[in-house]
Amino acid sequence: MASVGIIGAGIAGLAAAYELHRRGLEVTVFEATDRIGGFIQSERIDGFLVEHGPQTLQRTSGDFEELLRQVDLEDACITARPIAANRFIVRGGRPIPLPRSPRELLRTPLLSPRARLRLLAEPFIHRAHRSTEESVAKFARRRLGPEVLDYLVEPFVAGIFAGDPEQLSVRYAFPKLFELEQQYGSLFWGLIRDRMKQRYHPAPRRSMFSFVEGLHMLPRALAERLPPHAIIRNAEVLAIRWDEKNPWTLAFRQGSHASTRFFDIIICAIPLHRLAQLRMHPPLERRPLGTVPHPPIALVALGFRREQVAHPLDGFGMLVPAVERDFQILGTLFSSSLFPDRAPEGHVLLTTFVGGMRHPELALLPEDRLEALVLQDLRRLLGISGAPVFRHVWRWERSIPQYRLGYDAVLACVHDVEMSRSGLFLAGNYMEGISVIDALHTGLKAARAIIQHLREEAAGGLAKLVLGD
Repeated sequence: MASVGIIGAGIAGLAAAYELHRRGLEVTVFEATDRIGGFIQSERIDGFLVEHGPQTLQRTSGDFEELLRQVDLEDACITARPIAANRFIVRGGRPIPLPRSPRELLRTPLLSPRARLRLLAEPFIHRAHRSTEESVAKFARRRLGPEVLDYLVEPFVAGIFAGDPEQLSVRYAFPKLFELEQQYGSLFWGLIRDRMKQRYHPAPRRSMFSFVEGLHMLPRALAERLPPHAIIRNAEVLAIRWDEKNPWTLAFRQGSHASTRFFDIIICAIPLHRLAQLRMHPPLERRPLGTVPHPPIALVALGFRREQVAHPLDGFGMLVPAVERDFQILGTLFSSSLFPDRAPEGHVLLTTFVGGMRHPELALLPEDRLEALVLQDLRRLLGISGAPVFRHVWRWERSIPQYRLGYDAVLACVHDVEMSRSGLFLAGNYMEGISVIDALHTGLKAARAIIQHLREEAAGGLAKLVLGD
C-alpha cells in the first residue's frame, strides 16, 4: 500500500486525504496549526454564528453533490433565502439595489444615462486578440465604459478577490468573461447564447447554500472519515527531501520536538506563499510563486437588536466602490438575512470586510479602531443607532492570492514544480480559482492523479517482470 504525506489540512488537503483513504491508500495529514479547514472557520458565540472566511457555497458540479452525499451532509444543507438574490452597491452615500434584469439596468440610478447608453455599444466593440493580456479594469473600460468599471466591476472585484482590477488579469481572475469575448465577440451576445444552450443542455442548477452550523461542517466531515490520528496538528513541516531509495522524507516539528517521516508520495496543499518558502531538497526553482500578493483582510462581525438598524437588510449585502471615498469598508454581508439561526431571535448579524488591496493597512488596525471604523460607515449607510450588542473580529494577515497580470508565469512554475519530481503533487486555491469548490476540486484532482500514477507504475513493474528487464 502506497503511503501519502499531505501538507496542509485546508479544504484541498482534506479532500485529497478523504479521496485517497476511500481508495485504500495510507494518508497522513500535517497541519501547522491546531485547526483544520484552512480559511473555512465557523464559530457560534453568544447565539451568533460567525464565519471567519468564506460565507457561502454554490452548487456547481455533480462531483461536489456526490461528495456531500458520501459524507452525509445533504440533510445539513440550507439554501439561502430568496432575498439573497438582492444585492446593493453604494452610490452617493446610500445603498442602491443592483439591477436584476435588462429593464432594471436601463432605469437604475446606479448608472448615469450616459453610462447606460455606453452599455448599448458593447456588442459592437471588437474582441481583443487571444494573446493580448489585459487587466480586469482595462477589459471593463474597453467593453463597458469607465462608469460601469467604477460602480459595478470594481466593487465586485473587491468583494470576491479583495483585489484591485487594475492589477488582476481578466484571463485568469475571470476566465468566463474572457472566454465569452473570445467565443462570441461580445459579453451581451455570449450571455444570450449561453442561456440558449442551457435550454437544450441544462447545466447543474446553481444555488447558494451553507450548513446548519456553518461551512466548517464540510472540512470537519471530511476529517471525521479519516482514520484516527491521520491528522497531525501543530506540525510545522520544515522540509521535504526526494531521493531514489526512500522517495520522500518529510521533516516536521511539533513544539520543540523535531521528527521525520517517509512517504511514497507527497501532496503540498498549503497556501502559495508557504509553498514558495518550503525547503525542498534538491532545490526547485520557485521564485515566481513568491511574487504573488496575499493582502490582509479583517472581518468585523457585529450584532444588533433588529430595531437598531433602519435598513430592511433585504438582501445578500452591500459593496462599497473605491470611488465612494467617504467610506473605508469594502462591503458588508447581511449574514442573518441569508440563512436562519445566524443571530438570536430579534437580532441581526452584519459581517463587514476591511483591508484587501484597497486599504491593506486598515486590516491591521487594533480591534477597537477597526470596530469604530466599521461602525462609522455602517451608521451612515444602514442607519444604525446605539452600540452593538455583539462584536467579534477575525484577521487574516495573508488572504486571497491575487491572479495578477503575468499570472501565466506562476502557473507555469507550479506545473514545472509538479513535473520536476515524480510523486510530488500540488493542490490549492492558486491553481484553478479561489472559491472553496475550486480548491476542493484541486484536492480531488490530485488524489485521482495519484491513483493514475500508481496504476502506471504498477503496469510498468509488471511489464518488466514479464519481459525480464
